Amino acid sequence: MSSGHGLAKALAWAAGVVFCGLALGLFSGAGLPLVDAVLLSFLLAVVPMLAMAQVPLADGLEIERMPAYWSSIVTLVVLGLACWLVGSRNGGGAALGLVPLPADALLGWTILLCAAGLAIIVVFHAGARSLGVLDSDLLVQLLPTTGRERGAFALLSVAAGTGEELAYRGYVILFLAPVVGVVGAAVISTAVFGVMHAYQGIIGIIRTALMGGVLAWGFLAAGSLWPAILAHTLIDLIAGIAIGDRLLVRRSDAS
Repeated sequence: MSSGHGLAKALAWAAGVVFCGLALGLFSGAGLPLVDAVLLSFLLAVVPMLAMAQVPLADGLEIERMPAYWSSIVTLVVLGLACWLVGSRNGGGAALGLVPLPADALLGWTILLCAAGLAIIVVFHAGARSLGVLDSDLLVQLLPTTGRERGAFALLSVAAGTGEELAYRGYVILFLAPVVGVVGAAVISTAVFGVMHAYQGIIGIIRTALMGGVLAWGFLAAGSLWPAILAHTLIDLIAGIAIGDRLLVRRSDAS
């Protein structure tokens, strides 16, 4: 067994152990309903650890983008749907933060969050380039290069903007808040959101966590999840399709 497979297996086992311990603590210790204890534990332990486990498994491999896009789309749709079904079972969409906003407020918050997210990406790109820090090979391989791939990536952006926001802003923050407080829940969800993007390397984890923090702040400040969903989708579309290749730091670009 290669070292990469060994590390991935260890992370998978760790995910199972942490999941069981966290679920037991949230159910027995914090008194959360079993379905919420299980779903929160899955989102906070299993998803990020499996994301980390994928990195050593993919090391040195050539990624086939279309299968990767479609598998991610399916995963995100299932994740978002699960959070919707569980989170809205008592209070409807409002229980997940899906509260309508006036058109001007929705537009204003969406533009603000999108601009802030893109600014973080640009600043990190400039810093990485000046320091000679390269983007991960996985991130480089996953950016679309053909029209067909861009179409699938657009669907992936919508799935990520909707599924990840429902899960890690709407569900995790609001349903974990009774246990650790709103700020604590926002910090935890932001950190986990960063780790979920381990394929982007350590710089990508930090960058994504900061963006997640901005989206969490926007969600709580606006009082609605819709601006975060729209901004997240737009950020992925712009950064992944429109300007993605210009934001990569390859070996030939680093100074």
